[in-house]
Amino acid sequence: MKNKDHHLQPLNRVTAICNNSNNEILFLRIQEPEKRETMCLPGDLVRYGELVEETLRRSILRQTTLCVEPIDILGIYSSIDILSGTHTIESVFVCIITNYPEKGLQLGSNQYVWMNREQINEITIGINDNKIVKDYYSWRNQKSTYWTTKI
Repeated sequence: MKNKDHHLQPLNRVTAICNNSNNEILFLRIQEPEKRETMCLPGDLVRYGELVEETLRRSILRQTTLCVEPIDILGIYSSIDILSGTHTIESVFVCIITNYPEKGLQLGSNQYVWMNREQINEITIGINDNKIVKDYYSWRNQKSTYWTTKI
């Protein structure tokens, strides 16, 4: 994305990491065009003029029918897709869920699922999501903030 001076600007994304009473983490199941299924943490790009917390609430409700409330910042992550040249800065919030509808909403090919640690280790998720989940487990013990290159 370019700013008014025609300089490239990174995209701003918010991501939620939520867990339920069974210690499972919320993921979206996405059907790729090649009929390949992938899992990712829920979130969306921030719209101009929208607060990141508003983006988080709006996107999670649209993707899952769950209402979330951010309670802490897990961290800030940055990635550059070499193929497309897209630079994304991702603000990740630890969220609590304030409602539990009876059944998950299915929008198009997106569907939310809860996964425990063993299930997460068995699937392939994006490198950023993998780091975010690992940092979340550390956050639960240390309540520390993380970023892309923090060891």
